[in-house]
Amino acid sequence: MKSIQLTRILFIALMLTTVLTACKKKDSPASAAANEITDATELEVYLSWSLTDNSAATTSADLDLYLFKGNITLESQLATATQIAVSDNSDNFETIALASSAADGQYTIVLDYFEILKAGKYTLRFKGTGSGKIYNVADVSFTVAEDGKVKLPVLITKAGQKFTVTKK
Repeated sequence: MKSIQLTRILFIALMLTTVLTACKKKDSPASAAANEITDATELEVYLSWSLTDNSAATTSADLDLYLFKGNITLESQLATATQIAVSDNSDNFETIALASSAADGQYTIVLDYFEILKAGKYTLRFKGTGSGKIYNVADVSFTVAEDGKVKLPVLITKAGQKFTVTKK
């Protein structure tokens, strides 16, 4: 009788161990950081903004988007830096792209506060066009006093098909 109970207990323990082992999560590879986007096609950069008074964003503020080669830290460096892309729509939000085939290295996002008639906030959306992964630098405020200023908010480091976006 005791051997039957012992056999049952051993059988239940064996089954429980088997079930727990089968249900154990497998070690997953380290996931990429939120600001790292791997894409075989390109990294799309989209600039949008809203105004604090909720009026039409593109009628009372015009921000332009540029991409320059290198780690630009001062506005004076732009005069000798290599411009890679520009989007300067006067009545719409801005979009540029950095191709995966572009040279590896550092690239600086430049914002030109071309015409700021009302205060607001902007968002830069970085998206791998093939992978669909998105990283945002969001809710960055701008004021009327900054009209005509140039900002250097983001550095992109490109290595192969990996883009690392770093807010400055």
